[in-house]
Amino acid sequence: MVTKTRGHTHSKNAFVVTGLGYGDEGKGTVTDWLSWRHKAHTIIRTGGPQALHRVVSKDGTSHVFSQFGSGTLRDAKTHLSEHMVIDPHAILREGEVLVHGCGIRTAFDTMTIHKDALVITPFSAIAGRVRELLRGKNRRGSVGIGVGETVLDSEVLKEGAIRAGDLNSASLRQKLEAIQRYKWAQFEAFADRASDVPNDVRDRVLEELREMEDPDTVEWAVEQFTELARRVRIVDTDYVAREILGPEGTVVFEGSQGVLLDRRYGFHPYITKVRTTPHAAQSILRECSYDGDVKNLGILRAYHTRHGAGPFVTQSKELTAQLPDATNKEHPWQGSFRVGQFDMVAARYALEASSEAPIDGLVITCLDRVWPQGFWQVCDTYDIPHDVSGSNDVFRFEGGSIVGIRRAIDDGSEEHLLRQEKIGRMLLDCVPRITTHRIPQGDAKKEFINLCVSTLERTLGVPVVAVSVGETEEDKIEIEKGQ
Repeated sequence: MVTKTRGHTHSKNAFVVTGLGYGDEGKGTVTDWLSWRHKAHTIIRTGGPQALHRVVSKDGTSHVFSQFGSGTLRDAKTHLSEHMVIDPHAILREGEVLVHGCGIRTAFDTMTIHKDALVITPFSAIAGRVRELLRGKNRRGSVGIGVGETVLDSEVLKEGAIRAGDLNSASLRQKLEAIQRYKWAQFEAFADRASDVPNDVRDRVLEELREMEDPDTVEWAVEQFTELARRVRIVDTDYVAREILGPEGTVVFEGSQGVLLDRRYGFHPYITKVRTTPHAAQSILRECSYDGDVKNLGILRAYHTRHGAGPFVTQSKELTAQLPDATNKEHPWQGSFRVGQFDMVAARYALEASSEAPIDGLVITCLDRVWPQGFWQVCDTYDIPHDVSGSNDVFRFEGGSIVGIRRAIDDGSEEHLLRQEKIGRMLLDCVPRITTHRIPQGDAKKEFINLCVSTLERTLGVPVVAVSVGETEEDKIEIEKGQ
């Protein structure tokens, strides 16, 4: 299907898929559907390798995508952009599953990686896990694979950071050894401090630090990195502009995590170190002078979820028990998977945080998990149980209740991040005000779709373009307007 803009028909289309929650909104299943519906030739990944995007095809084939694009089962190629943080060992492992488990024989042959994509080293991954262990009860919900540590290290190391273009370079070993020394210098003192923490934590810290110091860790990384460089193609921006964004057809930009975890607009310190708004995709399109039609799609479940620590106003123990997740379980680093009512306040904020590249339409997933209950619960506003003086700079109030979170323009300052941290602390004290919508009896599926679409469009002011009522591509329903 082609799209039309200002009366002109385009045969080049780009969809930007952005999660508007704390992650786990359904970006993978939507990317898979778009790839099937529009015969996408390439999925362009942004973000990090911690995605767990579960895709189930109508023929029963399933895969949980982390770094390969979630359109791979539809024969779409994968491009890992310069806005991606990559884990070479995990790419190799995932690719083998796709080749031998899903029958995608060309998985590696059709992957390209931008030469400037940051590469996670085992030393940054170890450092991130050690930091999280030493935080004790104050963990931040790290997934334990080193994304944040890698990004922060790159800002200090500059040219010393490893990027995809270094994977087959003569300087790879030298760079790895330099990063090993750099990280060990940071954590050598922690080996002594470990005696001050509980025994189980101490043992895990010391085990991690032994691996960090081990010369064999460098050797292992060299083998993994060079093997990945042998099996995939490392490319530059000219290649992306010419070979990926130049031809006719459809591309899908698949982000990781959600806007509420964005490095600049999330609520510190419970955030990711990568950008999760549509900004990264838009910057690639601009840099490559893309001349096709672009549609920004925001993805939300019919209820909100959060995996790991941090504020979550609508969290409900009852819903967490009632709506277990197929992919997201208790995680040794990230912690528990939490479920809560749909949060209009958080959704409004996510839309505002994405306003540099405004969301054109919403896709709402997991409706099939809700209508069997016979009702849909929505948080319209928050109450805050203490003096609200000093809150007007971060919240919008109506009738004494919080109806919105104020987005401040990110000026790149430390003050902005302190403001985001203040919002996070205040959200911990907020109490949701819930409205229960009864789903009329009869055709519960149709009635709930109508209820959900009309409520969200009226409240959020963004059209719902599709809903998902199941796992497969055939369970996605496009919403026709004007009928």
